[in-house]
Amino acid sequence: MHLLLTPPSARMPAHTPLRRAAIDLIGRGFTVWELYIDVSRVLLALLELCCDADKLVPSMRYGLPLTPAADSCRTARHALTLIATARPAAFITTLAREVARYNTLQQNAQTLNVNLSNVVLHRAKTEILRCVELLIDKMHTEISDLLIEVMDIILHCVDPGHLKMKGLSDVFPAICRFNQVSHCPTTRRIAVGAKNGQVALYELRSSKCQLITAHGAAITALAFSPDGKFLVSYSCGENRLSFWQTSTGMFGLGNSQTKCTKSYSTSPVAEMSRLNPMRLAKLVWINNRTVTLMLSDGSETRFNV
Repeated sequence: MHLLLTPPSARMPAHTPLRRAAIDLIGRGFTVWELYIDVSRVLLALLELCCDADKLVPSMRYGLPLTPAADSCRTARHALTLIATARPAAFITTLAREVARYNTLQQNAQTLNVNLSNVVLHRAKTEILRCVELLIDKMHTEISDLLIEVMDIILHCVDPGHLKMKGLSDVFPAICRFNQVSHCPTTRRIAVGAKNGQVALYELRSSKCQLITAHGAAITALAFSPDGKFLVSYSCGENRLSFWQTSTGMFGLGNSQTKCTKSYSTSPVAEMSRLNPMRLAKLVWINNRTVTLMLSDGSETRFNV
């Protein structure tokens, strides 16, 4: 960790084989060192080395031998991948905490006279998204337990302007593999269902997030109605399906009020099918008032608001 974090000097230049060896060891032995190192500082330092990956990629891909900077970038990238896949929960929660800190800094940037464009979390957005996409692809089940933290990180990294014009499935398709995530372009809201039964409702217009205690067990699926007036949530652990109505003040100003308008008891799901929660259930709206609950056993049930 000392070798990774020491500022460049005449005695210890920025890109040396010794530094790269230290970075490689941190990545390979992260589960051993984790208790003894500052995980936030290590991740931010590795991301710092990957910030200019786009400029270095031609050298990394085609130019051999690699330049020292490209070699460090490649080693740091590999270490980040190893850390993320070895301890996905530590990786995601640490980054989510840093994103929350960055957002607080952003709100007070003028007062503190801070240039946020120099902050690592701002410059390393592409690399962070690469790691998140890799985790969704390789460790789907582990990431489903951390969906709210993952969404915090994604919304920090993607361009807000893109979500005005396109759906989340176009901007970052990987996250839409989860049935616990729904985006409504009409009202510019994203809903995320968590393992603890809460729903996080992101208001993209105001960059605010509201937490609703929706169920007493993990949320299996949720979906916005086509007009965005209703959100339906389903929990197979609770055998319950609920409709939520969200209203905001004029032009999206003021606090949003979310209330449960109707709840239904659903048929219990067989224990065997619960082994793969990703394919457990899907909610599909037929029109603005009717939704179909599709279960993995092929059964379909319709519910009206």
